[in-house]
Amino acid sequence: MLIGIPTRFEHLRGAVDPTPLIVPVEADLQRFEALRRAAEVQLGGVMGFITAPSGTGKTTAVFALSSLLPEKYEPVFAVPSTVSLRDLPRWLNEKLPTQTSRNIPVLIDNREQTDDDIGLGQLMSSLNGIARTRPDLVILWPTTDDDWRDSLLNAARKVGGKTLAPAAGELSIGGPSSTEWPTILERLLIQLDQTLEELAIDVTAIEVATQGQDSVGAFLETIRDMVTTSVEEVRLARSLPRLLFVVSSDSAVVGEANRLRRAGQLNIKAEELVSYSSRSISGKYWKARLKNPSHHLAYVISLFQARLVTMTPSSVSYAALHHGDHDLQQLTSKAGLSRNATNAATTFRNTDFYRFLTATTSAELTSTSKGRTADATLAAYEAIQAVSARRHKAVNQAICGLVEQVVPEFSAAKGAFEVDLGDSGAFADAVILMRDEELHLEFHHLSPAHCKASSMAAYIMEKLKTYALHYNLIPR
Repeated sequence: MLIGIPTRFEHLRGAVDPTPLIVPVEADLQRFEALRRAAEVQLGGVMGFITAPSGTGKTTAVFALSSLLPEKYEPVFAVPSTVSLRDLPRWLNEKLPTQTSRNIPVLIDNREQTDDDIGLGQLMSSLNGIARTRPDLVILWPTTDDDWRDSLLNAARKVGGKTLAPAAGELSIGGPSSTEWPTILERLLIQLDQTLEELAIDVTAIEVATQGQDSVGAFLETIRDMVTTSVEEVRLARSLPRLLFVVSSDSAVVGEANRLRRAGQLNIKAEELVSYSSRSISGKYWKARLKNPSHHLAYVISLFQARLVTMTPSSVSYAALHHGDHDLQQLTSKAGLSRNATNAATTFRNTDFYRFLTATTSAELTSTSKGRTADATLAAYEAIQAVSARRHKAVNQAICGLVEQVVPEFSAAKGAFEVDLGDSGAFADAVILMRDEELHLEFHHLSPAHCKASSMAAYIMEKLKTYALHYNLIPR
């Protein structure tokens, strides 16, 4: 699981919908509104040049216009940074949306300074020509340097006077106040599907991060550095493995597992683990550690990048039939399952285990059973599950054999099974190399009668406890 704290609004565009992160800054909105009214009065487009230190929220302020004042502004029309200043007028003439009754904020961002005064003058002359015929345009150019802002402003006024760049176009913004920064962080984590607990950050840490910073960007940079220390550096320093929990059962297994994980990367959710099995021994163990950010279950999950995937009865049964030892093959054959290499591969490709390994997981969780499991398939699975406690290694080896056949990067043949973790009775079910990275797999084969989120949660929490103790993340 990639832990990320973007420190700039631009980092989020294209990755998630950034609009929920916007908080209203009334004074800044009023400055933009004064510029919009100038365009409205003169029936011609205008330019505004925004100046503020890096991280204040210049780009965010532009996107706030259409988000907070949609009755007045169209969505922001952002010019890609790959469009050179020389090509900018031609690009705008080709790409600008048609004129509307609302104003269109045209964002020209991420532009370096230039000493080409002639070229800058030609650019402004072209932009002036465009703005004259488009009263709906509010062209906005953020900068961090006052001198560069003044150069832009002077070049614009030289060709278009204050019609192109009115007094209201000299925009200085303050950005959100420090009291809003924790709210912005909270919204950011929601958008990224992360929690403070996963980052080992509490209210005190947020208060510390707020102190002495002069912008929301600087605040997020401090949070980023805290996360780097609490998560990434701990992972590296302790050489923590990636944990993958693989649960199999009847067709209900997907829906039950969905209660405990997130869509997309299938990250395990700490709060749900505890709530579904709060009375189990492992549930009580983790509940007792919720107040310490460094011992919180969510933080431990993030350190091990723990994910939860599932396997259907058919995928397990075919794995045993095609890749199991003689006894497992006999069990499945007696249940009435026939060998079929194509079906074996197909049934595994239909699991979210396969989709996780191939990075093709869905952004949405689905739990509807697709068709009825054949009697022979279910009987074969139940026979395998019945012996899985004493034939655990053999069952897991068979599964991994099928996985490797379908996903060759999953190096099961070179993997190790029932790996001693060095503590009494602590073993990893399998350690498999996958694209130069070791995956620690923990298998849990449940009977249909016990295919419940609570059973999965108790098992996962107990295993996470074992790993946390083994890697000295929590005192014994």
